[in-house]
Amino acid sequence: MTTITKEQVARAVYDAIPRIACVLPCDVRAALEDAQAAEGDTRGAVVLGHLLENADIAERDHVPICQDTGTVWVCLEAGPDVSVPGDVFACVDDAVARAYTEARLRKSVVRDALVDRANTGDNTPAFTDIHFVDTPGARVHVLLKGGGSDNASRVTMLTPGAGREGIIAEVMDCVAHKAANACPPLVIGIGVGGTFDKVAGMAKSALLREVGTPAADHRVAEFERELLDKVNASGMGPGALGGKTLALAVHVNTAPCHIAALPLAINMGCSAMRRATVELDVAASVAWPPAEEPGESASDAAACAETSCEEDAHEMGSSAHEAAPIKLTLPLDKTELAKLKAGDACVLTGEMYMLRDAGHIRLLEELEAQGALPYGLDGATIFYAGPTPAAAGRPFGAVGPTTASRMDFAAPALYRAGVVATVGKGVRSADVAEACQETGSVYFVATGGAAALLAQRVESGEVVAYDDLGTEALRRITVSDFPVFVGLDTRGGNVYDLQ
Repeated sequence: MTTITKEQVARAVYDAIPRIACVLPCDVRAALEDAQAAEGDTRGAVVLGHLLENADIAERDHVPICQDTGTVWVCLEAGPDVSVPGDVFACVDDAVARAYTEARLRKSVVRDALVDRANTGDNTPAFTDIHFVDTPGARVHVLLKGGGSDNASRVTMLTPGAGREGIIAEVMDCVAHKAANACPPLVIGIGVGGTFDKVAGMAKSALLREVGTPAADHRVAEFERELLDKVNASGMGPGALGGKTLALAVHVNTAPCHIAALPLAINMGCSAMRRATVELDVAASVAWPPAEEPGESASDAAACAETSCEEDAHEMGSSAHEAAPIKLTLPLDKTELAKLKAGDACVLTGEMYMLRDAGHIRLLEELEAQGALPYGLDGATIFYAGPTPAAAGRPFGAVGPTTASRMDFAAPALYRAGVVATVGKGVRSADVAEACQETGSVYFVATGGAAALLAQRVESGEVVAYDDLGTEALRRITVSDFPVFVGLDTRGGNVYDLQ
């Protein structure tokens, strides 16, 4: 029997992180391409074009696919022929910290969810799990999981009488209320069975399966097909902006459970399924930490990794929706905003601001204290985003929209104080829609998951305030031909009502 070492696990994690942060898995790319070919003339086709172009930029320039480079989930699978020491994950946090710093990835983990929400500064701790399986050998699964998709997930304890139809109803309800925030088209992982504490892990593990590969049990595989058909029949489509493909796949894991229980977990996976499985050579000796080699880092390792799906860059298809986007100059003129309709494709050029959760709390405090918007925000557009560090000769390696509804607590007051537009992803509240009508302002939707593409459209950026918040600081940026759709218009139109 061979012993797995903590050094082997750490090295596998260290090598995988920069690669999967920047290179879209081949099965996901192929599924996106198939979806685009099937879309035809829809906004969804434009969204898929953005995502495929984004994947090309990220891989070519070695920048993150998405600015939310996630929390790190590490799952070790060990077979009967290997021994696992108790400290097998002891070096994983060091591996994560090194990889995130060297690859210039965004660090998004806070010290404590309740009592200390200061950023840890190195994206640790990683979240680890171990499974003992019948398959010989050992392998490490690494998944970078963004906040938007995890926040769109759900765990519920159904009664046995709910049965198959109850599961379907719960999945469809979760999709209807949360899918727009998770950067669709999605891979949906579902766990059915086990116990309260196990079912969520089953759902997350389902995301590791190659896109579209059916469950081994033909009855479960049939259920997966049924769920996928129902999800895509919703018409929500890519970006939840309308189309045929809201989900690329639905993967279901099942397990035994108590006679009184029907545990269900739904784990949304975004269009950038950043995952890898590394087979460990349990007979090999691996040193940790890695010896420093001049000119080589985790980001260089990503650049050299033989993971490219194809040699040629993807060529975006054209459609009526992308033929003639409306060109808008920032700062925006409300007379021009009054002409826009929900669903219109636009491109923004000029100066806007970048701010998200923690910064909005501070901005509201300053607005209340001063009675007016500070920092030149009167008449401005706010982009809800938190970028990764500079890379590829640009101000940011990746910067894309975060879930706009988290800023709904602040948006009405900011619109009424003088902000004329916001940019994010996902559905807004009725209060935000009312504020847009009242003030003649709009909400724009940017393609979630297209962070490398959008970073390419940012020409400059500078911190204006709240520097201590790191990625959540208030920034002034200059953009050129920044692609968006009108989400809420000045007359009450809502793009999410158009499917």
